[in-house]
Amino acid sequence: MKALVFVETVKGKVKEASLEAIGFAHMVADEVVAVVVGKGVEKNLKGVKKAYVYENDRLEIPLSAPIAKVVEEAQKKEGAKYIILSATPFGKELGGRLAALFNAPILDDFTGYEDGLFVKGFYSNKVFAHIKIDGDMVVLSPRPKAFKPTDNQTEPEYVDLSVELDDSLFAAHPVEIKEKSPEDIDVTEADIVVSGGRGMGSAENYQKWIPALKDALAKATGMKVAYGASRAAVDAGWVDHSHQVGQTGKTVSPLVYFAIGISGAIQHQAGMRTSKTIIAINKDPEAPIFGLADYGIVAKWEDVLPELIEKLKGE
Repeated sequence: MKALVFVETVKGKVKEASLEAIGFAHMVADEVVAVVVGKGVEKNLKGVKKAYVYENDRLEIPLSAPIAKVVEEAQKKEGAKYIILSATPFGKELGGRLAALFNAPILDDFTGYEDGLFVKGFYSNKVFAHIKIDGDMVVLSPRPKAFKPTDNQTEPEYVDLSVELDDSLFAAHPVEIKEKSPEDIDVTEADIVVSGGRGMGSAENYQKWIPALKDALAKATGMKVAYGASRAAVDAGWVDHSHQVGQTGKTVSPLVYFAIGISGAIQHQAGMRTSKTIIAINKDPEAPIFGLADYGIVAKWEDVLPELIEKLKGE
């Protein structure tokens, strides 16, 4: 059984979520190959037998229409049973296009794989279904952070892919790209997420203490740490929507999730309940978040965060 993994890049750099997709691919396939698209692509993949590379200056920022044609060309050469790509925002867009292109069933944003069945949350992750999906070809899109990158150190054979792309495929194109700072890690790709909510009281409190805890955790653990927020914090203008976690924001599955001053309404839980470990800090002992948390601290956040940050810094 063979899997073809689409490896997402941004300005030539391979996204961590695609390495996790390769790790998942080894769970369902005997042979794993990859297709990498972009500009100035870094050839540093591990764990795949072969990697098709398509370089195009116009794809420095991913575009789904032309990339779907590139994946189609790679699939013609490989005839893989599974087309696999991470359920990043772009991966979700491309996955639907590939399913239509190949007339294949698709399962996206799943978080587990057990005994041949895929585990996926429904109804704001209040229930989890075990799903069997099959076909001559299947498109699979695992949620970022749900699976580990492969420990297979096989170095692939790199093959340049030649594809003629019609200009019509570039009809939709980026007008402006706003760069994030290197420290501003996306919440969906972080190992640890530190989220603040309405209970923090003000934008000043959020903007001072959430980044401070983020930085202290990053330095103490060496892991990728991002800061998130509840919808109330975003609606209040404390932070932009790209950091919102929840039903109307992003869904995350980090190793550790901090919920600080967040009551934990079901809409917020929908975006973070699959986190491996949840730590909640809230002064209300009846806050719904405590029903989900692995560790809970019933206290004012002002009495906890300064001391926690000092401990992480070793002060």
